[in-house]
Parts: sequence; C-alpha cells; structure tokens
Amino acid sequence: MIPRPRTAEGLKLSHWLLFIVTFAATVMTGIGLHPDGSDISEGLGLIRQSPSFLLQGFPYALSLLFLIASHELGHLAAGWKHGMRVTMPYFIPGPPYLTLGTFGAFIRIKSPIPSRNALIEMGAMGPVFGFTASLLAAAAGYILLSAGYRLPTDFGFNIRYPLGFALTRSLFTGTFEMEGMLFENPVIASAWIGFFIQGLNLLPVGQLDGGHILYGVFRGGHGKISRAIAAAFLLMTPFGLHFLVWAVLFFILGFNHPPTISDELPPGRKQRLLAFASLMIFIMSFHPLPFVTG
Repeated sequence: MIPRPRTAEGLKLSHWLLFIVTFAATVMTGIGLHPDGSDISEGLGLIRQSPSFLLQGFPYALSLLFLIASHELGHLAAGWKHGMRVTMPYFIPGPPYLTLGTFGAFIRIKSPIPSRNALIEMGAMGPVFGFTASLLAAAAGYILLSAGYRLPTDFGFNIRYPLGFALTRSLFTGTFEMEGMLFENPVIASAWIGFFIQGLNLLPVGQLDGGHILYGVFRGGHGKISRAIAAAFLLMTPFGLHFLVWAVLFFILGFNHPPTISDELPPGRKQRLLAFASLMIFIMSFHPLPFVTG
C-alpha cells in the first residue's frame, strides 16, 4: 500500500458538496436513461408517485462514479508515492438529461513534479486504474445481465465500441461486435463511458494524461506532437463534429507543458514500460468515431 505523505490534503466541505451534487445529478441521469423516465417530466412524475423509483438511477450513478473515482485514485497514488502535495478529487456535476450527469473529476497538484519518472506515473496511473475499473464494471454488468438484470439503456444514437469493451463483451455474449444500438443495462453503459474516458484522457496532447506521458518520454517533441494532433482533429471535422469539439478543447487547454524539477534526467526503464502499457490501454479504449450519426 502506498503511504500517504504528511503534505497530502484531506477531504474538505467543498469535496463533499460537489460529490453529493454529482451523485444526485448522475442518479437523475440514470432515471433519464430508464425507459419509463426518458422524459424529465415523466421521470419526476414517477418519483413523486413512488420515491423508491429513485433507486432505478443508482446502478448507473454508482458504477460511473466508481469509474471516475478509480481514475483519480490512480493519480493520487502516484502523487503520494513521489511525495507530492495533491488534493483529493473534485467531482464536477453536470445537468441531468442534458449530460452524463457529470463532467468527471480532477485533482490539483500543489507542488512541483520532481522528475519525468514521476510525471509519467502521474499521467499513466489514472488511466491504468480507470481501465481496470472499466473492465470490472463491464464484467459486473454482464454478470448482472446473466442474473436477470436487463434494462435497455439508450443514449439516443448508435454507439461504436472500443476494442477493449468489444473484447470484454464477447467473453460474455459469445459474439464480437463493434457497434450497438443500446446497452443491456445501465452498468454496461457506464462501463462503455469508462473506456471512453480513458481513451480521451490518453490523447497525447497538452496536459491531458497522455500529454504528461508524452512529455515524460520525449520532452522536446511534446509541443510539436500536441499541435500536430490538434491540427489533425480539425482536418477530420467532416467525419464528425466531435473532432472539432476536441480540437477546440485542445487549443483552450494549451500545448505547453511545465518542466519537472529534474527535467534533464531521462525516464527509467520501468516508466518507459508504463508508458508503453498506457499506449496499449489507449488502443484498447479509444475509438475515433464513437458515435454513429448517420
């Protein structure tokens, strides 16, 4: 177990309030994914008639927040290992029925990053934990399906599966497919979101997790590669508007990366292997065209 450094910050009132609001928002989003509550007025009406109907949103909310918390725990573990001062996760709520109920979570790093080794681990351990949690959530969803928990969950458009999700699904269904109309239950739906989150975070751009790893491994080429990927996404806008959204986000976040304290020291063998493992996770998690729009 990784010891928590004395400089680590604990949970504050703001952490709890944001988590409670995010939990409530994801529960309501889970209600919105329910076939009987897909319209907000219908969902609220069913809750007024029977408050226990709120429980229908729990499988989605609990599984999704487990995935997000696992990702942030990976970052925390890496920060604590290297004696860095990091905050506990801040969860970001999103409007139910309009979003997934959350825009994820983040931690704040309040001390300099000591080395490129530490930077690679900070960037990689979040997706490593998150990818593992996504596999577990997908397995749990299909185990629950085999036990009789079937509740069709529809995002309103067809979904393409990343390779890791498709392979996990094939283990339980016996068929390998890369596209589907809906998910068999909300836990499986949140598992797909978990893979999506890991893939998006591992894009080697700016100060995303993939950008941290990119800087830790190559340093000098970080800015050029980040800008090239953002430009490529702009050029791919005709294939999907999400490419434009992502490209704009990259330009807003910026392409520069602050140096580490021991920036001249190259990464070690273990960290390079961890970077390679992150590349494999990216391949298993990222689908460039996750939404079927036509």
